[in-house]
Amino acid sequence: MWFLLWALDVDVPALRPLFAQARQQLAPWLLHGYRRQPHVTLGLCGFPGQTRAQSSLGDRMQEHHVAGESDSLPDACSLAGLRRQVEGLERSIALSPFRMDVGGAGSFTSAPFLAVHQGGELQALRAALALDPALQHLEDYVPHVTLGLYRESWLRSQLQQGLRAVDGLPTVSLQVRQVQLMAYAAADVGGPLVTVAAFDLRSRRLRWNPPACRVLGESWLKTWDG
Repeated sequence: MWFLLWALDVDVPALRPLFAQARQQLAPWLLHGYRRQPHVTLGLCGFPGQTRAQSSLGDRMQEHHVAGESDSLPDACSLAGLRRQVEGLERSIALSPFRMDVGGAGSFTSAPFLAVHQGGELQALRAALALDPALQHLEDYVPHVTLGLYRESWLRSQLQQGLRAVDGLPTVSLQVRQVQLMAYAAADVGGPLVTVAAFDLRSRRLRWNPPACRVLGESWLKTWDG
């Protein structure tokens, strides 16, 4: 079962060395087998077309730091809801390609990350998407690139050596031209992301990628195009 999210795909040559070095510095504390590519989450969408009874939170509980499932948490992402999100991107006058810097260490309870520094563009993207607030995992949005998942609970003092080493790595500047609709298999903890679609910030057009049929289903895509 696939779970959808909007994100920036930063699995690019400029960032890969920093990502690999940071993971190496934190390797003693990380869960083995993490395969998720570098990305910056903008917000969570849900399970495409699923009802609550059919859905499972899977590793969203871990990487995206959800405190716990609630009966009021809407897990499903409808076609109409996804269309509204894309229309929000198309209409927003505040969006255009931009630069952001990635570097410096941070940590959530369940995962370490590289910090993301930008001038408010990510907040503008989130405002344009107008994602369901009940599905978002944090009241205060912290843009970041997750480095992996901790293999157990650690005291902050136990992590300081690794986090300080990551803090000493150089910052990387990235050009952002697209926003990606991505998905992961909820049952595969730390499993890879697939890019379902990409929204170009200059042309304001959405382009579906080959995984879209596998993730969303042919009926979704036919309805969208129709």
